[in-house]
Amino acid sequence: MVAPGGEALGGVIGVARHMIQTEGLFSLYKGLVPSLISMAPSGAVFYGVYDILKMAYLHSPEGKRRISMMKQQGQEANALDQLELGTVRTLLYGAIAGCCAEAATYPFEVVRRQLQLQVKATKMNALATCLKIVDKGGVPALYVGLIPSLLQVHVSSRKKTICTFRVSLINASI
Repeated sequence: MVAPGGEALGGVIGVARHMIQTEGLFSLYKGLVPSLISMAPSGAVFYGVYDILKMAYLHSPEGKRRISMMKQQGQEANALDQLELGTVRTLLYGAIAGCCAEAATYPFEVVRRQLQLQVKATKMNALATCLKIVDKGGVPALYVGLIPSLLQVHVSSRKKTICTFRVSLINASI
């Protein structure tokens, strides 16, 4: 599926060709630096929060009770079994950790999107773009659209509205 207006350029390949001809080959990599910079902190926050939640549960009275019940029932409780949280807790802790990672690295995504929206005539680097966003809207401008991003409604009829809402919020912040 091609976005409205994309047909005029011949779809994805036509758009890529147009970008290379008008802005050069590196226009295909707009926003790459903030994306790469956000990858390590995103993983670190995700796994750090998940591990904190997991250890808190395993050291809670309920977690200790579960481990002692396993031992009383004669089950050999190896280290892997003791660390098992169950499906619901795993999903819940994963969701919480994912939200924390998204919130921690969201400013990089805002800068990346702004870099991708820039035209060659007004092109700035990632740091200058970040400073411009903060200058115009303060630090909260780096978090505009975070709530819809955390909600990630994937109903097709609503997804277009949310994406449009996020883009318009980001554009309004600059």
